[in-house]
Amino acid sequence: MLRFTRLKFEVRVTDEGKLPRFFGPTLRGALGLTFRKMVCVTHLDDCSPCLLRFQCPYTRFFEPFAPSDHPFFRRIRQMPRPFVLQVTPPSDKPYLLRVGETLSFRIVLWHQIETFLPYTVIAVQKTFERGIGQGLKARLERVTAEVGEDEKVVFEAEEGLVSAKVPSIPIEDVMVTPTRQINRLTVHFLTPTRIDLSGKLQNPITFSSLIKAANERGRALFWAYEQKEPNWNGRGLILAAERVEMVRWEQRWMDLQRFSRRQGEKLKVGGVIGWAEFSDEDLSPFLPLLRLMEWVHVGKLGTMGLGQIIVTA
Repeated sequence: MLRFTRLKFEVRVTDEGKLPRFFGPTLRGALGLTFRKMVCVTHLDDCSPCLLRFQCPYTRFFEPFAPSDHPFFRRIRQMPRPFVLQVTPPSDKPYLLRVGETLSFRIVLWHQIETFLPYTVIAVQKTFERGIGQGLKARLERVTAEVGEDEKVVFEAEEGLVSAKVPSIPIEDVMVTPTRQINRLTVHFLTPTRIDLSGKLQNPITFSSLIKAANERGRALFWAYEQKEPNWNGRGLILAAERVEMVRWEQRWMDLQRFSRRQGEKLKVGGVIGWAEFSDEDLSPFLPLLRLMEWVHVGKLGTMGLGQIIVTA
């Protein structure tokens, strides 16, 4: 069963340096590179033919493959990653971090949390020790698991890993249907949200496009990790979403780029930031799916921190 936890990482700067104004792609790339160096024993350039691809911690975390006996093998040969990054929303200029200052970010996990916890902690530790961005180096000070008001320190610099057990919340508690009707809700797009429907990037993001993307994301997670169809009526929600009115909004497209080591070039990773207020006779049936998206993000590149939303009803 899918269970969710949010790990807050706090690092203290040891060498002054800079990070991009939205550092999610930089952090995701550096963590992936460090993680692979930590665990890879075959040193292949491509993981797809590797005999260890179904057991290797790197592939299971960063490039998960569905085995041929998976009930949804034909739909998800490349499974959705079991995590997303949550970083500071984009600023107007790069971050200059001086010695002694602290930087924090979060990683949301929802599959084999206790297994991936120590790997993730070590990967973060080594990434910042080696350096990230433009000359920035830092020391991992603390990791805290956060679930609502429940918080638990799982790593301290002086003591190492102090607990392998972390608080988590089951998916049924995330996707709770409200007991009353809701006729207005607001969705805040905290980080660039990149929704691609039939090859067309959505700008602005309407309620219909948001629910289509959320349904697609949710179904993929259920297929991959629950190995069953989700328990909501996706087609019904999509049809109902077309009637929902966007009454007020403030959305703009933010252009961003990231460097792909694999392709050897810069790629566009922009998306919509801002907010939108939606209205209809009863929006409560949509809330369980949108609450799930608050944990797993919506649209593309959630592992880089894109698509983080907050819903207020």
